Amino acid sequence: MPQVNISLSPELHSLLVELAKLTGLAKSGLAAEYVRRGIYEDAAKHRQVLYLQQDKNQNLE
Repeated sequence: MPQVNISLSPELHSLLVELAKLTGLAKSGLAAEYVRRGIYEDAAKHRQVLYLQQDKNQNLE
């Protein structure tokens, strides 16, 4: 599986540590899940903008 190294602010790291303790999950697993959610959310937003732009261009023709 591909790996990515990231740096977190001390505040985010503390939150991640606390969430890992609460859930019993590894910090790396939690971080991967949060990245996954963010990527899919951003992709969906960009896709919506692209569709709106394409629709606008088609209406101008």
